[in-house]
Amino acid sequence: MFEQLLKFLFLIMGFQFFINPLVDAVPLSNSALYKDSDPIVQMNIADFKSTIMATSNAWLIEFYSSWCGHCIDFAPAFIQLANDVKGWGKVIKVGAVDCAKDENIPLCRDFEIMGYPTLKFFPAFTDATQLGIARTGGKKVEAIRFSMIDFIEQQFMEKKAPPHWPLLGPLQNETLDDLWSHYNNNEIILVFEAVNNSSYWSREAIMDAHQYAPYYPPIRRVNMTRQDLITKYNVQSLPAFVFLERSGKSEVYQIQPDREYMKKIMRKFFDSENEGAFVIPKSTLTTRKPHVVHEDVKAAKDQVYMADLEGALLYAFGHEVSIHKLIAGKELTALKKLIDVLDRYFPGRAGMKETIHTLGRNLDNYKKQIRGEEFAELWHNALNGRETHQEWVGCRGSRPNFRGYPCGLWTTFHTLTVSYALKHPGNTEFDPTLVLQAMKGFIKYFFGCAHCSNHFIDMAEDELNPIESVKSPRQAVLWLWAAHNKVNRRIASDASEDPKAPKIQFPASHNCPECRVDGVEREEAVYDYLVKLYSSENISSTGLLVKINPARSGSSRIQSIPLGSLTFTSYDISLCAVIYLVSSLILMLVLCRILVKRRRFVRKQVYDVCGKLM
Repeated sequence: MFEQLLKFLFLIMGFQFFINPLVDAVPLSNSALYKDSDPIVQMNIADFKSTIMATSNAWLIEFYSSWCGHCIDFAPAFIQLANDVKGWGKVIKVGAVDCAKDENIPLCRDFEIMGYPTLKFFPAFTDATQLGIARTGGKKVEAIRFSMIDFIEQQFMEKKAPPHWPLLGPLQNETLDDLWSHYNNNEIILVFEAVNNSSYWSREAIMDAHQYAPYYPPIRRVNMTRQDLITKYNVQSLPAFVFLERSGKSEVYQIQPDREYMKKIMRKFFDSENEGAFVIPKSTLTTRKPHVVHEDVKAAKDQVYMADLEGALLYAFGHEVSIHKLIAGKELTALKKLIDVLDRYFPGRAGMKETIHTLGRNLDNYKKQIRGEEFAELWHNALNGRETHQEWVGCRGSRPNFRGYPCGLWTTFHTLTVSYALKHPGNTEFDPTLVLQAMKGFIKYFFGCAHCSNHFIDMAEDELNPIESVKSPRQAVLWLWAAHNKVNRRIASDASEDPKAPKIQFPASHNCPECRVDGVEREEAVYDYLVKLYSSENISSTGLLVKINPARSGSSRIQSIPLGSLTFTSYDISLCAVIYLVSSLILMLVLCRILVKRRRFVRKQVYDVCGKLM
């Protein structure tokens, strides 16, 4: 019987191993771009203020969105930066907040995050009233590291630096006696260099060494203005490294003006005394693949899903707009224009159309401005209890931060241009650029990926083919199609590209053979294909949310999991699990009953034999 029960246990475990990969394959929420093993402090609304406020170290925080293509591209560089300055933690630490997560919307709104990724400095002992200091400039690792040094020096200039921070500035009028009275160490290092404050290597060396204080002695910079010290230690050429002992002994070395060289020098002198000597971290910034356009990719059959269209709107209004602290002027005008276009041309279900109409009607009451919290409340009321966690279907990525919202937004605007064209074919009374202008306004003021937004606006205002050049609804459909292909060509092979869905020139040749003949695109065939693909009667309802009274049901989400040519919802899998478990229990009961009967039969045979013998 023990062996039978063991077999049953293996069956249950086998079922669990079968189900777990399916469950894990369903992206239920946005996922952070950084792992727990990365030296980046990941924060959310619950712990952000308690983590950064009243600490004796400064912070560099990245506010990002896990779906943002530019954020995905930037993530390897930010990880490399965090590894590169990991030893600076006594002075400044690196952290990150994912603004794509629902719970972080109020936090990102309060700190006025208008685009992704946004880097902000927070000084030591920061308080609740400070919004941080936005960092501008390039996103290369070296540039950001230099800006961290600049920020630390600025804190010294403003007399806000805590006393334990290392002094980065050169010696001014201090004497050697002043240095020995200031430091408790028995050794001091003087780095002699030319007067060139644009060079950062010596200041970085000070920051690198400070993590090992008091094992490493303090380092102070000396420039050419201190001729007294240059003469005293007979410094012949710059840069030079002078090792001083309190006893008066000194040694002079010629060095290279390089951060990594300084690390080697410090290790040579002091690692034998320091068991915790650091190892230069290997670069985590992977080499970018050559920029290519994928031509021979077998794309899946094209299909538009209402779940993706509604999911894009749920995220756009629930996150992208609601995260703004204040919406006024051109931003408010652009928002109203988009809602008006959606109200008239979005081919959604009655519930979503009612939500959009209600939102637009209530927003009209705000003539000059509206706060983000107020808009979030308008959106919540317009939803009227509707479930908001729509899963992606056609826009589902192989990882949670791939495709998703950007894919859904592109699909939505393609659908709107086709809907407009079908409603106003050849009608000159209506503005043919209406949908495109609404899209441009939303992308400019509300699309979180700032890098992506700037590229789109540049494309929309290109002198050769601006949006204003569109003269008919048909041209609007084709303009957006061509623009989308330009974007695909530009970001092909980027880190944000889903390896399971490479960027191709749309539509794929096997989906529309007549759209591209001998490498030449035929716009008439492309237009017919787009109209057929994005027309309302061809939009699939697979994977849509089902509205259920929240008081009677815990969740109204139906998730679909594609397995080959079949699609299973979460309800299907749950039902299979229940049937499997019930069947297993029944089989176990039957097995136990058989074993019990068999045991009784054996005992009876033994009794009969014994009786006859007696």
